[in-house]
Amino acid sequence: MSNLSYYIALSGIETDRVALATTANDISNANTPGFERETPAISTVNALDPLGIGGGADVTSILQDSNSFLQAASWQANADVANLTARQQQLSGIQNIFQEPSSTGLSSQLSTFWNAWDAVAQNPSSPAPRAALIGDAQNVAQTLNQFSSQLNAMSSQTANQMDTTAGLVNNLLSQAASLNQQITSASAGGSQANSLIDQRNQVIQQLAQDIGITARTASNGSDTLSVGGVTLVQDNVADTVLVKTNPITGAISLQSQNSGATLPVSSGTLAGLLAAHNTDFPNYLNQINGVASDIANLVNTQLAAGYYDNGGTWTAGIPMFLNSSSGLATGITAANIEVSPTIVSNPVDIAASDTSTLPNATNDGNNAQTIATFYNSSSGPDQAYRALIEGLGAQVQGVNSQMATQQGVQSAATASLQAATGVSTDQEMIKTLQYQQAYQASAKVIVAVSTALQSLLAAV
Repeated sequence: MSNLSYYIALSGIETDRVALATTANDISNANTPGFERETPAISTVNALDPLGIGGGADVTSILQDSNSFLQAASWQANADVANLTARQQQLSGIQNIFQEPSSTGLSSQLSTFWNAWDAVAQNPSSPAPRAALIGDAQNVAQTLNQFSSQLNAMSSQTANQMDTTAGLVNNLLSQAASLNQQITSASAGGSQANSLIDQRNQVIQQLAQDIGITARTASNGSDTLSVGGVTLVQDNVADTVLVKTNPITGAISLQSQNSGATLPVSSGTLAGLLAAHNTDFPNYLNQINGVASDIANLVNTQLAAGYYDNGGTWTAGIPMFLNSSSGLATGITAANIEVSPTIVSNPVDIAASDTSTLPNATNDGNNAQTIATFYNSSSGPDQAYRALIEGLGAQVQGVNSQMATQQGVQSAATASLQAATGVSTDQEMIKTLQYQQAYQASAKVIVAVSTALQSLLAAV
Protein backbone atom coordinates (compact mmCIF):
# COMPACT_ATOMS: atom_id res chain seq x y z
CA MET A 1 0.00 0.00 0.00
CA SER A 2 2.84 2.39 0.86
CA ASN A 3 4.46 1.91 -2.54
CA LEU A 4 1.10 2.57 -4.21
CA SER A 5 0.69 5.74 -2.16
CA TYR A 6 4.10 6.90 -3.28
CA TYR A 7 3.25 6.27 -6.95
CA ILE A 8 -0.08 8.04 -6.66
CA ALA A 9 1.48 11.07 -4.96
CA LEU A 10 4.31 11.17 -7.49
CA SER A 11 1.81 11.10 -10.36
CA GLY A 12 0.03 14.03 -8.75
CA ILE A 13 3.26 15.98 -8.48
CA GLU A 14 4.12 15.27 -12.13
CA THR A 15 0.61 16.09 -13.31
CA ASP A 16 0.55 19.38 -11.43
CA ARG A 17 4.05 20.21 -12.66
CA VAL A 18 2.89 19.83 -16.28
CA ALA A 19 -0.28 21.78 -15.52
CA LEU A 20 1.74 24.60 -13.96
CA ALA A 21 4.04 24.66 -17.01
CA THR A 22 0.98 24.84 -19.29
CA THR A 23 -0.43 27.75 -17.32
CA ALA A 24 2.94 29.52 -17.37
CA ASN A 25 3.02 29.08 -21.16
CA ASP A 26 -0.48 30.55 -21.45
CA ILE A 27 0.48 33.59 -19.40
CA SER A 28 3.69 34.17 -21.34
CA ASN A 29 1.72 34.09 -24.62
CA ALA A 30 -1.21 36.19 -23.44
CA ASN A 31 -0.39 38.85 -26.05
CA THR A 32 0.98 36.58 -28.77
CA PRO A 33 -1.06 36.96 -32.01
CA GLY A 34 -2.66 33.68 -33.10
CA PHE A 35 -2.04 31.92 -29.78
CA GLU A 36 -4.84 29.68 -28.54
CA ARG A 37 -5.20 29.00 -24.82
CA GLU A 38 -3.92 25.57 -23.79
CA THR A 39 -5.43 23.22 -21.21
CA PRO A 40 -3.90 19.99 -19.87
CA ALA A 41 -6.11 16.94 -20.46
CA ILE A 42 -5.84 15.12 -17.12
CA SER A 43 -7.16 11.58 -16.71
CA THR A 44 -6.99 8.91 -14.02
CA VAL A 45 -4.49 6.07 -14.25
CA ASN A 46 -5.89 2.54 -14.29
CA ALA A 47 -6.21 0.87 -10.92
CA LEU A 48 -3.08 -0.89 -9.71
CA ASP A 49 -4.53 -2.22 -6.46
CA PRO A 50 -6.75 -5.35 -6.18
CA LEU A 51 -9.18 -3.28 -4.14
CA GLY A 52 -9.68 -0.94 -7.10
CA ILE A 53 -7.80 2.06 -5.79
CA GLY A 54 -6.81 4.26 -8.73
CA GLY A 55 -3.25 4.67 -9.87
CA GLY A 56 -3.17 8.45 -9.68
CA ALA A 57 -3.40 11.05 -12.47
CA ASP A 58 -1.71 11.60 -15.81
CA VAL A 59 -1.62 14.37 -18.45
CA THR A 60 -2.59 12.60 -21.67
CA SER A 61 -2.32 15.67 -23.93
CA ILE A 62 -2.27 19.46 -24.07
CA LEU A 63 -5.47 20.68 -25.68
CA GLN A 64 -5.92 23.96 -27.57
CA ASP A 65 -9.10 25.85 -26.82
CA SER A 66 -9.86 26.55 -30.48
CA ASN A 67 -13.09 27.68 -32.13
CA SER A 68 -12.97 27.57 -35.92
CA PHE A 69 -16.25 29.45 -36.38
CA LEU A 70 -15.26 32.41 -34.22
CA GLN A 71 -11.77 32.41 -35.66
CA ALA A 72 -13.10 32.58 -39.24
CA ALA A 73 -15.46 35.40 -38.24
CA SER A 74 -12.57 37.33 -36.68
CA TRP A 75 -10.37 36.88 -39.75
CA GLN A 76 -13.18 38.08 -42.01
CA ALA A 77 -13.87 41.11 -39.82
CA ASN A 78 -10.17 42.04 -39.90
CA ALA A 79 -10.12 41.59 -43.68
CA ASP A 80 -13.13 43.89 -44.11
CA VAL A 81 -11.56 46.59 -41.95
CA ALA A 82 -8.29 46.31 -43.90
CA ASN A 83 -10.23 46.72 -47.16
CA LEU A 84 -12.01 49.85 -45.96
CA THR A 85 -8.81 51.25 -44.44
CA ALA A 86 -6.98 51.03 -47.76
CA ARG A 87 -9.94 52.56 -49.64
CA GLN A 88 -10.29 55.29 -47.03
CA GLN A 89 -6.61 56.23 -47.29
CA GLN A 90 -6.75 56.47 -51.09
CA LEU A 91 -9.92 58.57 -51.13
CA SER A 92 -8.49 60.88 -48.47
CA GLY A 93 -5.44 61.28 -50.70
CA ILE A 94 -7.69 62.28 -53.59
CA GLN A 95 -9.41 64.84 -51.38
CA ASN A 96 -6.02 66.29 -50.46
CA ILE A 97 -5.28 66.79 -54.15
CA PHE A 98 -8.33 68.98 -54.77
CA GLN A 99 -8.12 70.91 -51.47
CA GLU A 100 -11.74 72.09 -51.48
CA PRO A 101 -13.18 74.27 -50.15
CA SER A 102 -10.21 76.63 -50.36
CA SER A 103 -9.51 80.21 -51.37
CA THR A 104 -6.80 78.90 -53.70
CA GLY A 105 -8.67 75.85 -55.07
CA LEU A 106 -9.93 75.39 -58.60
CA SER A 107 -13.43 76.53 -57.67
CA SER A 108 -12.07 79.88 -56.52
CA GLN A 109 -9.77 80.10 -59.55
CA LEU A 110 -12.67 79.52 -61.93
CA SER A 111 -14.67 82.27 -60.24
CA THR A 112 -11.73 84.64 -60.66
CA PHE A 113 -11.34 83.53 -64.28
CA TRP A 114 -14.96 84.30 -65.22
CA ASN A 115 -14.80 87.64 -63.40
CA ALA A 116 -11.70 88.50 -65.42
CA TRP A 117 -13.80 88.22 -68.59
CA ASP A 118 -16.21 90.73 -67.11
CA ALA A 119 -13.30 93.11 -66.46
CA VAL A 120 -12.24 92.79 -70.10
CA ALA A 121 -15.83 93.45 -71.20
CA GLN A 122 -15.91 96.65 -69.14
CA ASN A 123 -12.71 97.99 -70.68
CA PRO A 124 -12.00 95.93 -73.84
CA SER A 125 -9.38 98.28 -75.25
CA SER A 126 -7.19 98.29 -72.14
CA PRO A 127 -4.25 95.85 -72.06
CA ALA A 128 -4.28 95.43 -68.25
CA PRO A 129 -7.55 93.43 -67.94
CA ARG A 130 -6.44 91.21 -70.83
CA ALA A 131 -3.09 90.49 -69.16
CA ALA A 132 -4.86 89.66 -65.90
CA LEU A 133 -7.26 87.36 -67.77
CA ILE A 134 -4.37 85.46 -69.33
CA GLY A 135 -2.76 85.00 -65.90
CA ASP A 136 -6.03 83.68 -64.48
CA ALA A 137 -6.44 81.32 -67.44
CA GLN A 138 -2.92 80.00 -66.91
CA ASN A 139 -3.65 79.40 -63.23
CA VAL A 140 -6.71 77.32 -64.14
CA ALA A 141 -4.80 75.32 -66.75
CA GLN A 142 -1.84 74.68 -64.46
CA THR A 143 -4.10 73.57 -61.60
CA LEU A 144 -5.81 71.11 -63.93
CA ASN A 145 -2.37 69.88 -65.04
CA GLN A 146 -1.41 69.33 -61.41
CA PHE A 147 -4.65 67.46 -60.67
CA SER A 148 -3.98 65.05 -63.52
CA SER A 149 -0.32 64.60 -62.58
CA GLN A 150 -1.08 63.98 -58.91
CA LEU A 151 -3.94 61.55 -59.60
CA ASN A 152 -1.73 59.56 -61.97
CA ALA A 153 1.11 59.61 -59.45
CA MET A 154 -1.19 58.29 -56.72
CA SER A 155 -2.45 55.60 -59.08
CA SER A 156 1.14 54.52 -59.79
CA GLN A 157 1.98 54.51 -56.08
CA THR A 158 -1.07 52.33 -55.44
CA ALA A 159 0.09 49.91 -58.13
CA ASN A 160 3.53 49.75 -56.49
CA GLN A 161 1.88 49.14 -53.12
CA MET A 162 -0.04 46.24 -54.63
CA ASP A 163 3.20 44.75 -55.97
CA THR A 164 4.76 45.02 -52.51
CA THR A 165 1.73 43.55 -50.74
CA ALA A 166 1.50 40.70 -53.24
CA GLY A 167 5.14 39.88 -52.52
CA LEU A 168 4.39 39.71 -48.81
CA VAL A 169 1.36 37.52 -49.52
CA ASN A 170 3.45 35.09 -51.54
CA ASN A 171 5.95 34.82 -48.71
CA LEU A 172 3.13 34.11 -46.23
CA LEU A 173 1.63 31.48 -48.55
CA SER A 174 4.98 29.67 -48.60
CA GLN A 175 5.14 29.84 -44.80
CA ALA A 176 1.62 28.41 -44.51
CA ALA A 177 2.50 25.50 -46.82
CA SER A 178 5.67 24.79 -44.84
CA LEU A 179 3.76 24.86 -41.54
CA ASN A 180 1.16 22.51 -43.02
CA GLN A 181 3.88 20.01 -43.74
CA GLN A 182 5.39 20.31 -40.26
CA ILE A 183 1.99 19.96 -38.60
CA THR A 184 0.96 16.89 -40.57
CA SER A 185 4.36 15.29 -39.98
CA ALA A 186 4.15 15.90 -36.24
CA SER A 187 0.58 14.57 -36.07
CA ALA A 188 1.50 11.47 -38.07
CA GLY A 189 4.34 10.82 -35.61
CA GLY A 190 2.01 11.00 -32.64
CA SER A 191 3.25 14.41 -31.47
CA GLN A 192 1.23 17.51 -30.80
CA ALA A 193 1.86 20.59 -32.94
CA ASN A 194 0.19 23.30 -30.88
CA SER A 195 2.93 25.90 -31.33
CA LEU A 196 3.04 25.22 -35.08
CA ILE A 197 -0.75 25.65 -35.29
CA ASP A 198 -0.43 28.95 -33.42
CA GLN A 199 2.20 30.10 -35.91
CA ARG A 200 -0.03 29.11 -38.82
CA ASN A 201 -2.96 30.98 -37.28
CA GLN A 202 -0.82 34.10 -37.15
CA VAL A 203 0.16 33.66 -40.81
CA ILE A 204 -3.47 33.17 -41.85
CA GLN A 205 -4.56 36.21 -39.87
CA GLN A 206 -2.07 38.35 -41.80
CA LEU A 207 -3.15 36.77 -45.10
CA ALA A 208 -6.76 37.59 -44.27
CA GLN A 209 -5.83 41.22 -43.71
CA ASP A 210 -3.78 41.38 -46.91
CA ILE A 211 -5.93 39.46 -49.38
CA GLY A 212 -9.06 38.24 -47.57
CA ILE A 213 -8.03 34.60 -47.53
CA THR A 214 -10.25 31.88 -46.04
CA ALA A 215 -9.11 28.62 -44.43
CA ARG A 216 -10.53 25.12 -44.26
CA THR A 217 -8.88 22.48 -42.06
CA ALA A 218 -8.48 19.01 -43.56
CA SER A 219 -8.62 15.73 -41.64
CA ASN A 220 -4.81 15.47 -41.64
CA GLY A 221 -4.51 18.82 -39.83
CA SER A 222 -3.40 20.89 -42.83
CA ASP A 223 -5.24 24.07 -43.81
CA THR A 224 -6.42 24.70 -47.36
CA LEU A 225 -6.28 28.43 -48.08
CA SER A 226 -8.29 30.07 -50.85
CA VAL A 227 -9.56 33.40 -52.18
CA GLY A 228 -13.01 33.44 -53.73
CA GLY A 229 -12.88 29.71 -54.34
CA VAL A 230 -9.38 29.77 -55.92
CA THR A 231 -7.03 27.57 -53.89
CA LEU A 232 -3.68 29.13 -53.06
CA VAL A 233 -2.36 26.64 -50.49
CA GLN A 234 -3.13 22.94 -50.27
CA ASP A 235 -1.12 20.63 -48.04
CA ASN A 236 2.52 21.64 -48.55
CA VAL A 237 2.03 23.29 -51.98
CA ALA A 238 1.78 27.08 -52.25
CA ASP A 239 0.63 29.05 -55.27
CA THR A 240 1.99 32.48 -56.27
CA VAL A 241 -0.15 35.60 -56.65
CA LEU A 242 0.69 37.61 -59.77
CA VAL A 243 -0.15 41.30 -60.30
CA LYS A 244 -1.28 41.78 -63.91
CA THR A 245 -1.84 45.11 -65.68
CA ASN A 246 -4.13 45.32 -68.70
CA PRO A 247 -2.02 47.00 -71.42
CA ILE A 248 -5.09 48.70 -72.92
CA THR A 249 -7.16 49.85 -69.94
CA GLY A 250 -4.40 49.98 -67.33
CA ALA A 251 -6.63 48.05 -64.90
CA ILE A 252 -4.87 45.71 -62.49
CA SER A 253 -5.96 42.19 -61.56
CA LEU A 254 -4.55 39.47 -59.32
CA GLN A 255 -4.02 36.04 -60.80
CA SER A 256 -3.03 32.57 -59.68
CA GLN A 257 0.26 31.53 -61.23
CA ASN A 258 -0.65 27.85 -61.12
CA SER A 259 -4.11 28.02 -62.68
CA GLY A 260 -4.08 31.42 -64.36
CA ALA A 261 -7.43 32.18 -62.72
CA THR A 262 -8.26 35.74 -61.73
CA LEU A 263 -8.60 36.05 -57.97
CA PRO A 264 -11.98 37.60 -57.05
CA VAL A 265 -10.55 39.60 -54.15
CA SER A 266 -13.35 41.23 -52.17
CA SER A 267 -11.73 41.95 -48.81
CA GLY A 268 -8.34 42.70 -47.34
CA THR A 269 -5.91 45.50 -48.17
CA LEU A 270 -5.49 44.40 -51.77
CA ALA A 271 -9.23 44.65 -52.38
CA GLY A 272 -9.20 48.28 -51.24
CA LEU A 273 -6.15 49.09 -53.35
CA LEU A 274 -7.67 47.40 -56.42
CA ALA A 275 -10.90 49.37 -56.04
CA ALA A 276 -8.98 52.63 -55.71
CA HIS A 277 -6.71 51.93 -58.67
CA ASN A 278 -9.29 50.46 -61.04
CA THR A 279 -12.34 52.55 -60.09
CA ASP A 280 -11.68 55.65 -57.98
CA PHE A 281 -8.67 57.11 -59.75
CA PRO A 282 -10.07 56.60 -63.29
CA ASN A 283 -13.42 57.99 -62.15
CA TYR A 284 -12.05 61.26 -60.79
CA LEU A 285 -9.50 61.57 -63.57
CA ASN A 286 -12.29 61.24 -66.14
CA GLN A 287 -14.35 63.85 -64.32
CA ILE A 288 -11.51 66.35 -64.11
CA ASN A 289 -10.75 65.71 -67.79
CA GLY A 290 -14.38 66.54 -68.47
CA VAL A 291 -14.04 69.81 -66.55
CA ALA A 292 -10.93 70.75 -68.57
CA SER A 293 -12.63 69.85 -71.84
CA ASP A 294 -15.76 71.83 -70.92
CA ILE A 295 -13.76 74.94 -70.03
CA ALA A 296 -11.80 74.78 -73.29
CA ASN A 297 -14.81 74.04 -75.50
CA LEU A 298 -17.01 76.74 -73.97
CA VAL A 299 -14.39 79.46 -74.17
CA ASN A 300 -12.95 78.47 -77.54
CA THR A 301 -16.38 78.12 -79.15
CA GLN A 302 -17.50 81.54 -77.96
CA LEU A 303 -14.21 83.16 -78.98
CA ALA A 304 -14.69 81.74 -82.47
CA ALA A 305 -17.99 83.63 -82.61
CA GLY A 306 -16.25 86.92 -81.75
CA TYR A 307 -13.68 89.18 -83.35
CA TYR A 308 -10.49 90.99 -82.47
CA ASP A 309 -8.71 93.93 -84.03
CA ASN A 310 -5.91 92.44 -86.10
CA GLY A 311 -4.01 95.58 -87.08
CA GLY A 312 -7.10 97.35 -88.26
CA THR A 313 -8.73 94.25 -89.68
CA TRP A 314 -11.46 92.59 -87.62
CA THR A 315 -10.56 88.91 -87.52
CA ALA A 316 -12.55 85.89 -86.20
CA GLY A 317 -11.41 84.79 -82.76
CA ILE A 318 -8.77 82.12 -82.16
CA PRO A 319 -8.82 79.48 -79.36
CA MET A 320 -7.56 80.43 -75.92
CA PHE A 321 -7.01 76.84 -74.76
CA LEU A 322 -5.00 74.26 -76.68
CA ASN A 323 -3.75 70.69 -76.36
CA SER A 324 -0.11 71.13 -75.36
CA SER A 325 0.82 67.86 -77.06
CA SER A 326 -0.65 68.66 -80.48
CA GLY A 327 -0.98 72.43 -80.39
CA LEU A 328 -4.59 72.02 -81.51
CA ALA A 329 -7.87 72.86 -79.82
CA THR A 330 -8.93 69.19 -79.86
CA GLY A 331 -8.38 66.29 -77.49
CA ILE A 332 -7.96 68.62 -74.53
CA THR A 333 -7.67 66.96 -71.10
CA ALA A 334 -6.58 68.05 -67.66
CA ALA A 335 -3.12 66.70 -68.42
CA ASN A 336 -2.51 68.72 -71.59
CA ILE A 337 -4.64 71.87 -71.34
CA GLU A 338 -2.63 75.07 -71.82
CA VAL A 339 -3.24 78.70 -72.75
CA SER A 340 -2.42 79.41 -76.40
CA PRO A 341 1.14 80.78 -76.69
CA THR A 342 -0.16 83.12 -79.39
CA ILE A 343 -2.65 84.72 -77.01
CA VAL A 344 -0.08 84.83 -74.21
CA SER A 345 2.24 86.80 -76.53
CA ASN A 346 -0.53 88.89 -78.04
CA PRO A 347 -3.35 89.64 -75.56
CA VAL A 348 -5.04 91.82 -78.20
CA ASP A 349 -5.90 88.58 -80.04
CA ILE A 350 -8.57 87.79 -77.44
CA ALA A 351 -11.82 88.17 -79.40
CA ALA A 352 -13.69 90.31 -76.90
CA SER A 353 -15.87 92.02 -79.50
CA ASP A 354 -19.30 90.83 -80.59
CA THR A 355 -19.91 90.14 -84.31
CA SER A 356 -22.74 92.67 -84.39
CA THR A 357 -20.27 95.51 -84.00
CA LEU A 358 -18.34 94.71 -87.21
CA PRO A 359 -19.99 97.25 -89.46
CA ASN A 360 -19.11 99.98 -86.99
CA ALA A 361 -15.64 98.53 -86.29
CA THR A 362 -15.87 99.07 -82.55
CA ASN A 363 -14.38 96.97 -79.79
CA ASP A 364 -17.44 96.72 -77.54
CA GLY A 365 -16.51 93.75 -75.31
CA ASN A 366 -19.87 92.02 -75.77
CA ASN A 367 -18.29 88.66 -76.55
CA ALA A 368 -16.18 88.83 -73.39
CA GLN A 369 -19.36 89.63 -71.45
CA THR A 370 -21.04 86.54 -72.87
CA ILE A 371 -18.14 84.36 -71.71
CA ALA A 372 -18.34 85.94 -68.24
CA THR A 373 -21.91 84.60 -67.89
CA PHE A 374 -20.73 80.99 -68.23
CA TYR A 375 -20.12 81.03 -64.47
CA ASN A 376 -23.87 80.75 -63.95
CA SER A 377 -24.36 77.99 -66.50
CA SER A 378 -26.33 75.11 -65.02
CA SER A 379 -24.37 72.62 -67.14
CA GLY A 380 -21.02 74.40 -67.23
CA PRO A 381 -17.62 73.33 -65.90
CA ASP A 382 -18.18 74.99 -62.52
CA GLN A 383 -21.21 72.82 -61.88
CA ALA A 384 -19.35 69.73 -63.09
CA TYR A 385 -16.47 70.48 -60.74
CA ARG A 386 -18.85 71.09 -57.82
CA ALA A 387 -20.53 67.77 -58.57
CA LEU A 388 -17.10 66.08 -58.53
CA ILE A 389 -16.20 67.56 -55.13
CA GLU A 390 -19.63 66.80 -53.66
CA GLY A 391 -19.54 63.24 -54.99
CA LEU A 392 -16.07 62.70 -53.56
CA GLY A 393 -17.17 64.07 -50.20
CA ALA A 394 -20.20 61.79 -50.17
CA GLN A 395 -18.06 58.78 -51.07
CA VAL A 396 -15.55 59.52 -48.32
CA GLN A 397 -18.37 59.99 -45.83
CA GLY A 398 -19.90 56.68 -46.93
CA VAL A 399 -16.61 54.82 -46.50
CA ASN A 400 -16.07 56.46 -43.10
CA SER A 401 -19.55 55.34 -42.04
CA GLN A 402 -18.87 51.79 -43.23
CA MET A 403 -15.57 51.85 -41.40
CA ALA A 404 -17.21 52.85 -38.11
CA THR A 405 -19.75 50.04 -38.49
CA GLN A 406 -17.17 47.45 -39.49
CA GLN A 407 -14.84 48.40 -36.65
CA GLY A 408 -17.72 47.63 -34.29
CA VAL A 409 -18.10 44.23 -35.95
CA GLN A 410 -14.35 43.68 -35.69
CA SER A 411 -14.31 44.56 -31.99
CA ALA A 412 -17.19 42.20 -31.26
CA ALA A 413 -15.61 39.37 -33.27
CA THR A 414 -12.25 39.86 -31.58
CA ALA A 415 -13.85 39.93 -28.12
CA SER A 416 -15.82 36.74 -28.83
CA LEU A 417 -12.72 34.94 -30.09
CA GLN A 418 -10.65 36.17 -27.16
CA ALA A 419 -13.26 34.97 -24.70
CA ALA A 420 -13.34 31.53 -26.29
CA THR A 421 -9.68 30.95 -27.09
CA GLY A 422 -7.63 33.76 -25.61
CA VAL A 423 -5.74 33.94 -22.35
CA SER A 424 -7.19 35.62 -19.27
CA THR A 425 -4.31 36.24 -16.92
CA ASP A 426 -6.72 36.44 -13.98
CA GLN A 427 -8.09 32.97 -14.73
CA GLU A 428 -4.61 31.60 -15.31
CA MET A 429 -3.45 32.92 -11.95
CA ILE A 430 -6.38 31.14 -10.28
CA LYS A 431 -5.37 27.94 -12.07
CA THR A 432 -1.77 28.47 -10.97
CA LEU A 433 -2.88 28.67 -7.35
CA GLN A 434 -5.01 25.52 -7.69
CA TYR A 435 -2.21 23.51 -9.30
CA GLN A 436 0.30 24.84 -6.76
CA GLN A 437 -1.88 23.78 -3.83
CA ALA A 438 -2.43 20.35 -5.40
CA TYR A 439 1.31 20.01 -5.95
CA GLN A 440 2.02 20.87 -2.30
CA ALA A 441 -0.67 18.46 -1.14
CA SER A 442 0.87 15.60 -3.14
CA ALA A 443 4.25 16.44 -1.65
CA LYS A 444 2.74 16.30 1.85
CA VAL A 445 1.30 12.87 1.07
CA ILE A 446 4.79 11.62 0.28
CA VAL A 447 6.08 13.09 3.56
CA ALA A 448 3.20 11.53 5.47
CA VAL A 449 3.77 8.10 3.91
CA SER A 450 7.50 8.34 4.56
CA THR A 451 6.89 9.30 8.20
CA ALA A 452 4.48 6.41 8.66
CA LEU A 453 6.99 3.94 7.26
CA GLN A 454 9.74 5.24 9.49
CA SER A 455 7.46 4.93 12.56
CA LEU A 456 6.60 1.38 11.54
CA LEU A 457 10.24 0.44 11.10
CA ALA A 458 11.13 1.99 14.46
CA ALA A 459 8.45 -0.08 16.15
CA VAL A 460 9.72 -3.36 14.78
